Amino acid sequence: MNYKPQTFPHFAALTVMAAFLLSIGGLTRAKSAVFADESAAAATPAATDSQPPAETPAPAKAAAPDPNLPAADEIMTQLRTKLEGLDSLRCELHQTSLISGMKLTARGKYLEASGNRVNLQFMIFPMVAEKADDAKQLALDAEAAPVDETQNRGILNQVSDGSVLSTLWKNGDMQRVSRRNITSILAAAEATKAYDVKNAAMDLGVGGLRGLVSRLQTMMEFAPVKSITVGDRKVYEVTGRWSERIRKDVFKVPEGSVVDPRPHVPEYTRVYVDAETMLPRRIQFLKRSMDPTAKMVRPLITLDFRNLVINEPVDDQAFVFKTPEKAVEVDETENVIQMIQQSLKPASADGGTPAAAGAAGAAGTPATPTPPAEPGK
Repeated sequence: MNYKPQTFPHFAALTVMAAFLLSIGGLTRAKSAVFADESAAAATPAATDSQPPAETPAPAKAAAPDPNLPAADEIMTQLRTKLEGLDSLRCELHQTSLISGMKLTARGKYLEASGNRVNLQFMIFPMVAEKADDAKQLALDAEAAPVDETQNRGILNQVSDGSVLSTLWKNGDMQRVSRRNITSILAAAEATKAYDVKNAAMDLGVGGLRGLVSRLQTMMEFAPVKSITVGDRKVYEVTGRWSERIRKDVFKVPEGSVVDPRPHVPEYTRVYVDAETMLPRRIQFLKRSMDPTAKMVRPLITLDFRNLVINEPVDDQAFVFKTPEKAVEVDETENVIQMIQQSLKPASADGGTPAAAGAAGAAGTPATPTPPAEPGK
């Protein structure tokens, strides 16, 4: 690879966040909600920050729930239960991130198996200017745009054997490896009464796709479910937004603000679930217009799951991490334990809770320039 390392200001964090590392502390129970400030469009043309969003304005009042459709919380529970019941899941990951008029594409492969074992591989490609035609590629039934893998500008590889989580971030000739002893960290979490051990593994970013679904379910308030048709398949569209507690304690959104002023922080999520298989088709993070009166949203991160294969035998060696030669390896176990222990301290002066900040710091992946759990820092 003859190229200079490329700096990814917010995109690396977005990539990792969408790649199952969105694990944020200070969680709440999901509750049913009806809200009228999100567009009814599913995947419409993306707009840059300097252009008006190309989505349909939200209706004056939110639609009433369809009594013939399951509730959002029920669908999320079914999705999580289906994933937890699988012996293995393998799929391709196709991600598109759109921010400030630029587009970042990533391609990856994902494998998870029983015993909380995960292998995630992601290639990140050069940023390019966003084009109007990019909207067509975001259609739920669109063909994946071809990429030249030799032109990748960064590689993320994360492997968990259920006991140790290892992460490799490669950018040009620079390589960095971090490891976390999950067994030791969970033991420390169990000894910390203020920390929710039941969700500790998910908070540490080792829950894979199941963990992401669980986090979204506990962090968000949901609108009524919609049923859409994609080709010959019925798909559930589940839309949620961060709960008030998450907005305040984790994202530190100023009180009274309708829109998070940071362009790379999403406010909404849409999860698309195949109604027959109850497997995910897409998880999409959306950003509301910076004009709080516009009541429109646009795609920020779109993560598609393609060619899903379930319950096939897997090679145990896929969950054995091999540190590359000359890579700098950092053991973060003690650092994460200290962050968890900080959750015992009283509330901080800025109104945030150390429990939220500690768990967020524990969940962030230092191999990225900006940890996804603290996107504003």
